[in-house]
Amino acid sequence: MIWISLLSYPPFSALLLYPLEHSYSKVQFGQNVPKYIHVLGHSHIGNPAIPLSSELSLVGLARVTEGVSIYKRYPEMKIIFSGYGGDEPVSDARKNGEMALSMGVKATDILFLESAKDTYQEALQAKKIVGNQPLVLVTSASHMPRAVALFKKAGIKVIAAPTDFHVKKKDTLLQFPSAEGLLRSETAFHEYFGIAWSQLTGLI
Repeated sequence: MIWISLLSYPPFSALLLYPLEHSYSKVQFGQNVPKYIHVLGHSHIGNPAIPLSSELSLVGLARVTEGVSIYKRYPEMKIIFSGYGGDEPVSDARKNGEMALSMGVKATDILFLESAKDTYQEALQAKKIVGNQPLVLVTSASHMPRAVALFKKAGIKVIAAPTDFHVKKKDTLLQFPSAEGLLRSETAFHEYFGIAWSQLTGLI
């Protein structure tokens, strides 16, 4: 109970997650705007009875929104959506693309990578598209350090565009344990274990 309470305490979970989430600041370009944006996939649940925005996970929706936001500022860019569907008949990439279309992205500006099952596979497939050109990488802020390392391992010049921040400002100490605090800790441990596994297997 003490351990669960500690992991659920927002200031403690923020200490775990902050170093990951704030490794990269929000994306900014100079005069040379890259040609490609790559939005990494996340899970979705297909259900025609609910809005498209609700079929996407909150993480996936945040990533798509950030990718489209960048695209709207620089409309000459192309957006790559990646990710397979798991048990769903429609891939995460395709579902995210549907969301982007509903937000005004041109169909001719969307590319799909629908068979990638993890971040490194997404990187390898993206490399075949972008070659030596720089790539704007959109993913959750906590996932960005690992994703950047994997994309660089694949030989891609990465420009980080983090989104889906959980630790948005400094927490006050006068807080109670919460589900949000526990989610922060879970997210942090997921990424730290992911980084450790990638290092152990030689991917980064």
